[in-house]
Amino acid sequence: MNSTSKTQTSTAKFEEFFATSYKDDVFKILEKYPDERSLTVNYHSLEMFDPELADLLIEKPEEVIQAAQIAIKNIDPLVKDADINIRFENLTNQVQLKDLLSKYIGTFVAADGIVRKTDEIRPRIETGVFECRGCMRLHEVEQTSGNHIIEPSLCSECGGRSFRLLQEESKYIDTQTARMQEPLENLSGGTEPKQMLMILEDDLVDDLNPGDKVRITGTLKTFREERSGKFKNYIYVNHIEPLEQEFEELQLSEEDEEKIIELSQDPHIYEKIIKSTAPSIKGYREVKEAIALQLFGGASKQLEDETKLRGDIHILIVGDPGIGKSQILKYVSRLAPRSIYTSGKGTSGAGLTAAAVRDELGGWSLEAGALVLGDQGNVCVDELDKMRAEDRSALHEALEQQTVSIAKAGIMATLNSRCSVLAAANPKFGRFDPYKILAEQIDLPAPIISRFDLIFVIEDKPSREKDSELAEHILKTHQYTSIDYEIEPDLLRKYIAYARKNVNPHLTDEANKILREFYVNTRNSNPEEQGAVPITARQLEATIRLAEASAKIKLKDKVEVEDANKAVKLQLACLQKIGMDPETGEIDIDRIGESGTPKNERDKIQRVTEEIKQIEEDYGGEVPLNVLLSNMSEKYGLSEDKTQQIVRNLVQKGVIYEPTTGYFRRV
Repeated sequence: MNSTSKTQTSTAKFEEFFATSYKDDVFKILEKYPDERSLTVNYHSLEMFDPELADLLIEKPEEVIQAAQIAIKNIDPLVKDADINIRFENLTNQVQLKDLLSKYIGTFVAADGIVRKTDEIRPRIETGVFECRGCMRLHEVEQTSGNHIIEPSLCSECGGRSFRLLQEESKYIDTQTARMQEPLENLSGGTEPKQMLMILEDDLVDDLNPGDKVRITGTLKTFREERSGKFKNYIYVNHIEPLEQEFEELQLSEEDEEKIIELSQDPHIYEKIIKSTAPSIKGYREVKEAIALQLFGGASKQLEDETKLRGDIHILIVGDPGIGKSQILKYVSRLAPRSIYTSGKGTSGAGLTAAAVRDELGGWSLEAGALVLGDQGNVCVDELDKMRAEDRSALHEALEQQTVSIAKAGIMATLNSRCSVLAAANPKFGRFDPYKILAEQIDLPAPIISRFDLIFVIEDKPSREKDSELAEHILKTHQYTSIDYEIEPDLLRKYIAYARKNVNPHLTDEANKILREFYVNTRNSNPEEQGAVPITARQLEATIRLAEASAKIKLKDKVEVEDANKAVKLQLACLQKIGMDPETGEIDIDRIGESGTPKNERDKIQRVTEEIKQIEEDYGGEVPLNVLLSNMSEKYGLSEDKTQQIVRNLVQKGVIYEPTTGYFRRV
């Protein structure tokens, strides 16, 4: 049977198929044409109607889709001669991007991936209208290639061979190129993700944004690059299916789900998961507990006024060199069902968020960065303090609002970055000093520090007992190169995936009471009216997320008292480590960087400014520096160095100025 008769047979079958299974859908599309131009057909319906026709679609997609389009025209009761696109969903021939090799060229395939970048929408000439230069006769030629214009070979009127393209009278179609990357959860450690070029046409253009998770159905084709002469594959897209929830995590079998539910019944599951987090690293229980909670995450919410409350937990680990921060981050990036690892030294702001890049034809397009590609997963940023200041500013919006807004090269877009951030940084001066505020010791701005839910400081202090245990652990690891897992990493990944996808716990009244009391009691722990502010609403929201994650670990749909207590205990442990003022023994949230200046520091600045005012009155408007230093030492026990530091800051802020060396005046 030749191709023409095959097409006629397929057309007849499709006429029957549409008339029986999709009659109402066809009528709806024809009524709305040309505003709507696509009819979506379920592949399973076609397979049940005619298995041979369904198989032929996989093998010869262009012929079969053309036959389906002709069938629509044949049964068109409104005689519109409508050009309807036939799009197929739920294709059984699903292939991973890395497996889309030459044997699939010309076949109909479906593949999952993340949209990496999208190019500008451009017109492609579909039917060219040519005028013969000799006799002015018009000729229409269908264009199959987007790169070269196909002219008529001969004028049917005068036999001439010279033609002029009439651009305004030719027929065009919208076209757009995009690039897709294979899902992060399909990658094995250290492998580069496979990318695939996509061609979108007609009403499919402008459907994709960088960072979208999609299942693409289309024909795998190949073209020859002009410069290199090499062939390159691409997918001519037929259908786009957004994958939000389903794509979020790993595929789980019924057997996996049974194991997961059985594991959740274990009374020691909470401790087992903590011990299974970075088991090759000795100690750091609180850090591991926090990371375990981060992997499960809290419950994201959308309020009636469209305000979104994030459920993702952000953690910052500040530690002395050589304590295993990078190893913890690497382990988490392998354990999380979807994760990206990046290091501050080699990361730019565009690499974190999105970059505006030029495409092959000189236009601008957006390419998604780590925070966008890691949407609904984990992003591990090592050496956060080593990033350039202008690059770090990209984190502000992503950490709190969980979006990335771009305004570059005339492109304005907002992309999703709903991910948990686990970051590590070193103290600015090599070792951590508990007597200095955190914001001074990390080369990070206060607004970024304050956006982390939990901040851990790990100090490397010598201790005979702990050092002996650590040495034994490291030597044993090197000797036997084996680790005793409480829960195997593969099962734990699936457990996390299941919990994130299926469990969405809500707060009980009892848990609410615990969290409310923690917030109110901590905030009002200082009897002074103008005392330090121990915590803000940010820490309360962080504690709620931790409590929800604790419930998720046990696959519970309610946040109970034990979950609230665990969250409060962890939050207090962090606050006491980094927020406690060694001089007063009070927790002061401003030591972490909430406003940049702790209460204790503000008091000292206040005393210096008041003393300057007093001396100014005594000395006729000028303040001798030596008198100020002497008075501050005698009255308040403030060292000369500290007083001079405060004076320098006041000069920089324009509160006082220095008319002559050794003397000051108030502005």
